[in-house]
Amino acid sequence: MRELAQRLFGLIGRGRITRANPAPEQQLLQLVLTADELKDEMEHAEPFGFTACPKAGAEAIALFLGGDRSNGVVISVSDRRFRVRNLKPGESAVYNAAGHAIVLYEDRIEVTAPRIVLKAAEEVVADTPLLRATGRIEAAGDIIDHVGSGGSSLAAVRAAYDGHHHPENNVAGGDTGLPDIRVAP
Repeated sequence: MRELAQRLFGLIGRGRITRANPAPEQQLLQLVLTADELKDEMEHAEPFGFTACPKAGAEAIALFLGGDRSNGVVISVSDRRFRVRNLKPGESAVYNAAGHAIVLYEDRIEVTAPRIVLKAAEEVVADTPLLRATGRIEAAGDIIDHVGSGGSSLAAVRAAYDGHHHPENNVAGGDTGLPDIRVAP
């Protein structure tokens, strides 16, 4: 009976991460459980599609199959130092230790980071009636408006502006010169 009680007691462990190895196919963690029990190279069973390399000091919950403390797997890692706080019921977030976050609020999604890079092999589509920027917009390529109805490119508008003439008033048959200010490409 005592052996059964010890095995049941040993099924679950709580501790702190001391080291992470994200290189193997299954991330390996080292943690110190309560009573200073050191467990090394414990597999971290992460949910499909999500992965994170925890910092030392993060908290972990481990399961030990059959109560065998030599056969454990970490099922949950959290870190209260960096967690996004004050979410309403139903809201969620993805975050990291640097303060970057994607927060799915009830009425909006906010992405917070010093730099956001989107990489798409084919295209990025924003299907919205309004796309607003609060700062400057730069494009390495040409900008085309009214694409669905044969619009025009900004380069074509610039070329037309830079090369246009107006008939000179009060001078028979003469044109004005090119504009004094040209739009840089």
